[in-house]
Amino acid sequence: MAEDRASSDIVVTGMAVRSPTALRRARKASERGDWNACTVNDPEGNLAACKKLVDPAAPGVTGRAAAHVADGLSLAWRGDTNGAISAFDRAIGIAPKLAIAWLNRGLAHERKGDLNLAMADLDKAVRYAPGSARVYYNRSLLLRQRGDIRRADADAERALDLDGRYEAVLD
Repeated sequence: MAEDRASSDIVVTGMAVRSPTALRRARKASERGDWNACTVNDPEGNLAACKKLVDPAAPGVTGRAAAHVADGLSLAWRGDTNGAISAFDRAIGIAPKLAIAWLNRGLAHERKGDLNLAMADLDKAVRYAPGSARVYYNRSLLLRQRGDIRRADADAERALDLDGRYEAVLD
């Protein structure tokens, strides 16, 4: 009896196994550009999907700053990078710790080819939103572009730790 039991034991390894449904969902999400939602890089350019991060209807300073972020996103999606940066500047002037404004201004600077300003803004975005996978993910892309692979890998790992869905777009 002991011999039969030993031959039918199941060995489980530490490898994560994803269901086919979860993999399909992750693939579809990455195809939709969800990783870039609410950023100047959003391929869909959809403000409606940004209500949690950018709500111009919010009361007070939050709403006023969000209105400028929304303007900046709209301008960036229409190709007006300079106008977008100015709108993000106004948002930061109203709410200096608004990470989504720093993130988007950094991405807009990156579009213009000013990687130093982009990095400074993404560093601020990380400082003001240390629990946001989106900011670590975007900074990891810029770090990789600049050749800082060690820091890029660390940021990618942090993004993945914060939100496992980033596995679909990270190597």
